[in-house]
Amino acid sequence: MINFVRTISTAVSWTRQSCHVVRLQRFRDGFKVLACWRGEISKERSLAELIVQGVRQVAAADQEFIVAGGDTTGWGTAELSLPALSASELKNALQFELRKQTPIAPEKLRWGYRVLESSDKGSKIRLFYIKDEEWARWCAALNGLSHVDVILPAYLLLDPLFAEDECFFLEEGGQAGFACRLLDGNRSIARESIPEDLTLEKAFPPLGSFQLGPLQDLSVAEQTAFLPTLLLAAYGLTRNSNQDQRTLIPPPDSLKAHRYIASKVIAAGLLVFTCITLMLGMARQLQVRAAHLRKIDSEIRKVQAEIKALKASQGGTSEKEFVAILEQELRDNVQVMPSFPEALLELTNLIEAPTWAASRMEWNAGQISLQLQSPQRDLELPGRLEESPLLGDVRELSSSYNQGNYLSRYTLNARYDTPEEKVEFEQRRLKRQQQLQQQKEQEQLRAQETAAEEEGLEEQNGLENETQNGAETNGVDEEQE
Repeated sequence: MINFVRTISTAVSWTRQSCHVVRLQRFRDGFKVLACWRGEISKERSLAELIVQGVRQVAAADQEFIVAGGDTTGWGTAELSLPALSASELKNALQFELRKQTPIAPEKLRWGYRVLESSDKGSKIRLFYIKDEEWARWCAALNGLSHVDVILPAYLLLDPLFAEDECFFLEEGGQAGFACRLLDGNRSIARESIPEDLTLEKAFPPLGSFQLGPLQDLSVAEQTAFLPTLLLAAYGLTRNSNQDQRTLIPPPDSLKAHRYIASKVIAAGLLVFTCITLMLGMARQLQVRAAHLRKIDSEIRKVQAEIKALKASQGGTSEKEFVAILEQELRDNVQVMPSFPEALLELTNLIEAPTWAASRMEWNAGQISLQLQSPQRDLELPGRLEESPLLGDVRELSSSYNQGNYLSRYTLNARYDTPEEKVEFEQRRLKRQQQLQQQKEQEQLRAQETAAEEEGLEEQNGLENETQNGAETNGVDEEQE
């Protein structure tokens, strides 16, 4: 798929006798010719003057993308299929191929290349080379322009823009031309005689995607002469024109484009300002940190001085003990707390089935966060966790009921109980034991009362049965009498 990166470009091409200039616009799915110009080279007007005049006549903007294509002599090309290579390896391979393509010494040539296709398996390269004196003549002809972005013959630009089309470009004089055909997937450029049935559409099949504009008023022969220039201008609208600038022969420094200078200067200024601001901010932070460290050092020296003074003036045992404790606190302020395995084992013992951890338990420097899930709510669990000698500061953050399960989120700290907490928890445990003992005694008392009532009922039932049996016996005796 061809990507277009600009809407307007200008193209310049020339032969030994004439010069053609086209200004082209990307329009919907095709191209639109905005302006065109043609001039004849003569003794009064040189090629360089015609090129400057032509670019001025088509009203090209100062920063517009310009593509130039020279005449048909003094250069050559080759289609190469190479494996995947690094940049340096590719350059060496192309230099080797260049020696195979022409007997001219490499130091007398300028060369560049276009990457037509590229993949992990390899790449398809179009090599372009030209004699030094011919390249110098092309650059001299363009020297009157403010800039030129790409200098390349039009015949080498068909791919990949019009990769499926075979074109025929007439040679100056109309006796022959250059046929650009596809042979086994490669582009072949050969000089041939003009076919008898050649028309403008057959010579340049992509012409249907162009709105010719002012070119429509010209004759077929004049339109045919503009075909290479149209191809150059269409190429200048594509992304390939940007990519090829890195691999083709670069224009001379005097012809290189200097676009967006103000924007680049502003961007550079903003970058410098940002860097300076960041450096000043970092310096300020370092100063603040250094001041803070100096303050801490000052406090340490102050405390050490007080300790020395206390040592010098201490007289009692209590003062010695105070100084020793203070020195120990200064040496290591390490908070003693249970380790993670100890806390995990304690939680495993305290959290009983059917309650289980519904999500990952988090441990952050002694702070524990976990979520418990249970089909029934255990109201005594927070108390058991709080009374653990290894856990404390139990807080229930949230509680919800979902699909038959209670979800509770807790946070607690892994720490040893303080002496006050030990006394309080011991009192709680004693109180619970007393309550359990009272409950047991009450249950035993209720059980004894229930047993006594059952015995009384059994005795009463026995007396009633005896009385009834005696009455039955007396009745039988009376009947016998």
